[in-house]
Amino acid sequence: MQCTVSNQGSSCEAVPRPTQSGQEQQQKQCSRDSETFSLAGSRPPTRKQPVAYVDPEYTLHNPHYDEETREPVWSLAQPLPRVVRPGMRPVKDEDREEQGKPGPAAQEPPAEMLPGGEQGGLEARMNRPDDRGFQNSWSKLRHFFRQELAEWLGTTVAITLGLCASLSTYTSDNQAGSYPSIAFTWGAAYMIGIYIAGGISGGHVNPAITISLTIWRGFPFHKSLTYIVAQVLGGLTAGGLAYAIYHDQIVTAAATSKVPQNQSAALQGLLTFPKDDVQPVTAFFTEFLATAILVGSILALGDDSNAPPGAGMQAFIIGILISALTLALGYNTGGARDFGPRLVAVIAGWGGHMFRDHDVWWIWGPWAAVISGGVCGGFVYDSLIFTGGESPVNYTPRWRKRAVLIKKKNIRRIMRFPQGKIQDLEQAVQETEE
Repeated sequence: MQCTVSNQGSSCEAVPRPTQSGQEQQQKQCSRDSETFSLAGSRPPTRKQPVAYVDPEYTLHNPHYDEETREPVWSLAQPLPRVVRPGMRPVKDEDREEQGKPGPAAQEPPAEMLPGGEQGGLEARMNRPDDRGFQNSWSKLRHFFRQELAEWLGTTVAITLGLCASLSTYTSDNQAGSYPSIAFTWGAAYMIGIYIAGGISGGHVNPAITISLTIWRGFPFHKSLTYIVAQVLGGLTAGGLAYAIYHDQIVTAAATSKVPQNQSAALQGLLTFPKDDVQPVTAFFTEFLATAILVGSILALGDDSNAPPGAGMQAFIIGILISALTLALGYNTGGARDFGPRLVAVIAGWGGHMFRDHDVWWIWGPWAAVISGGVCGGFVYDSLIFTGGESPVNYTPRWRKRAVLIKKKNIRRIMRFPQGKIQDLEQAVQETEE
């Protein structure tokens, strides 16, 4: 006897020459399965991740568990998504969607009409964002800011671990660590941060990576702004945690050296700045080169047409890459991840001159050099290797012109320019379609 179970019920079909004991066992199993699915009233879980056990009723009472991803995730822990950017998409479809008229994507049947009868309609209604069941007010709020919260948490964990490793080394006068151990810890810290947030926000944990993915891979611009705010807040939180944990050691190190706290060795663990014998141009291009290699390598790891690593290995390789970059290029400047900790140092009373030291290094190092280096690294990889159409490097001249015109039109609409100028731009966009 062979048993089959489905949402509509169960059926048993005969197979040649079964044993009596085998028939009884299969009938009992068939009965148990039928009873289980009738109690659950929902389909079994379909998550790709291996699970030890999921109660058959779990998905009914926790509709978020089995819901599919509704948006692409530009994750550092998996291949980057392939998307069609506005410059490539015909403008006529965009205009229909903006005016509330159905475009090609809007012609799909409503979720309630999916096959599966009454139960299918129930599941469709449960999976809609508007009326799905939230357990409490916080779960509803978290639903709308889940990516930003994940980015904040990943950044906080990564920078906290790295700063604590640096502070333990410098406050102990290299007794509790060394420069190679700092490099290894920073790589492992960013790997952990990516693993924490990679499946939700992508685990960028760095504004330069977010900006580079926005330019070269179509990451939404409005999302990049909220991601950068979350990353800055994560760095600020991490600086506060690291300073609080190592405050006693910072005070002891300053007292032992008989210098103020802002001149003790702990300063090297909390902040970054060029060495005294390193010229400003050298410091700038050190950070520029390091970030260019980092972003170019991340794009290579996320390129499914290149040689992406196995599942779950990208964050591990990025951690090794960051350790290698810190060992090879970090000595001149100490890296560039200090805006949050620098702000914490000022709040803790170390003096406002922290933002003026080394010719305002915190602007032209951790921001200007790092962001420009990341953008340049993405440009080099896309120019020499990447063939995907989502990169502006691979746009046709018409696509490139259309992308610029659409961007101007959107900016003028946001800035509320006169409608006539916007219509002129729309006419120019339509001309590129002819």
